Amino acid sequence: MTTRSPDAAPRQRWQILFSRSEPALRMRQADLVSELERAFHEVNLPLSYTGALKPKPRIKLAANLPIGLELRGEVVEAYFDDLVPADQIHAAAEHFPEGIAMKDAKEVWHGFPSASSQLRGAEYEIEVASRDELTSDALRGSVVRLLAADVLSGKRRRGESERRSDAGDRDLRPLIEDVEVLEVDEAARTARLRTVLQLDASGAGRPEDVVQALDLALHVRKAVRTRLLFVDTPPIAR
Repeated sequence: MTTRSPDAAPRQRWQILFSRSEPALRMRQADLVSELERAFHEVNLPLSYTGALKPKPRIKLAANLPIGLELRGEVVEAYFDDLVPADQIHAAAEHFPEGIAMKDAKEVWHGFPSASSQLRGAEYEIEVASRDELTSDALRGSVVRLLAADVLSGKRRRGESERRSDAGDRDLRPLIEDVEVLEVDEAARTARLRTVLQLDASGAGRPEDVVQALDLALHVRKAVRTRLLFVDTPPIAR
């Protein structure tokens, strides 16, 4: 931690594009921030801290991290009290925990809005399977009906349990922006979908919402969040 005044503004902001895979799929957000803090200290970077009674590192993820989901294009912003060259950011990335990999890093002008404030959605790839016959025509027809629907009733919840008090029936249609069939293996009764879902302060769609809304007996085999989508795309994600 630096000895600068807690009221002093950080001198530099970096945006880091990263992925998360095994064995870090169940790493929680707070744990990831702690690991990034440790990695920056490993190479003596002047990480900036808040002026709170218990100072916290100025590390902010653009989006909440869903537990158990592979992530390929996440954005985190880190603030520093002194200027940090790019090679030191790359050196810190060598100390990221296994399963967390830096894909790119870019210094960002302080006047640019935070990535989290510009977040609007996310793109996913979903692998689905059926115990029944699955044809390309049936799946594509189901997608057309989903996108044409005005209302899609379904159960939404926070957290991982439907027994929570905030579980209940809600309209899922506003959460689903687009769905596209990428591939269908009729012999294996499997398919791959691409979907764009809302992800902002007002709500978040989930891959399970899309599969639930399709009028076919499908279940999710695997889902990957391939990238985040922004109102004004941050420099690192362009």
